[in-house]
Amino acid sequence: MVCKIADFYIEITNNGQVFHRLCRDYICDNPPYIDFSITVTADDVAYEKSLAKKYTNDDFGDGICATTAAYRKICAEVLQRDAFLMHGCLIEYKNKGYLFTANSGTGKTTHVMQWKKAFGEESVKIINGDKPIIRFIDGKVYAYGTPWNGKEHYGTNGKVELSAIAFLKRSPTNSACKISLENALPLIFSQIMITDSADLARQMELVNTLGEKVSMYEVNCNISAEAAEIAYREMNK
Repeated sequence: MVCKIADFYIEITNNGQVFHRLCRDYICDNPPYIDFSITVTADDVAYEKSLAKKYTNDDFGDGICATTAAYRKICAEVLQRDAFLMHGCLIEYKNKGYLFTANSGTGKTTHVMQWKKAFGEESVKIINGDKPIIRFIDGKVYAYGTPWNGKEHYGTNGKVELSAIAFLKRSPTNSACKISLENALPLIFSQIMITDSADLARQMELVNTLGEKVSMYEVNCNISAEAAEIAYREMNK
């Protein structure tokens, strides 16, 4: 099976029905070429099952663990091709991309829904609700949808030029301010997957490039449309 993810043609050896269902919008029947190939083995699945058991105490099925193994291998491959995956909710509004990131449970999806409330259901497009890929092409930064789009399955197989990244914090009052890359670095690294210590130098290079080209913001927000309005206004000064 070949999938087109983040404009990479990826040959994936994984015959599980769960994986095929997850990637149905990304399957490419006639790829012009192959950027890279990955194979998910039984050992890979067993490793993911052991991690799930260790950190969540849950027994996930082979199908789900196979998709996680594929995701992990894709992360390693794209990192060598000027791209990386970052945890967050990616939207497009007025042809600009905004990525909202925070620890799980903070309310990324809730905040994005306030953008829809403030600016219009059809005007704000959710490209990916959980794990978009960020890619550098010809001096520009693009963010892409992926099959891994969160428990709500908000997303589409699309891309947008990334304009800003917002680090969300819950607050009774709404505010937003621009922050430096130095202050953003620990927040970024808490939301990306580094597959191996040998990849750390490459990841640092890409994150620094990201900071040079995309503005970073801290957004304190409650569950109101005003939170979206303030965030948008600050990120477009």
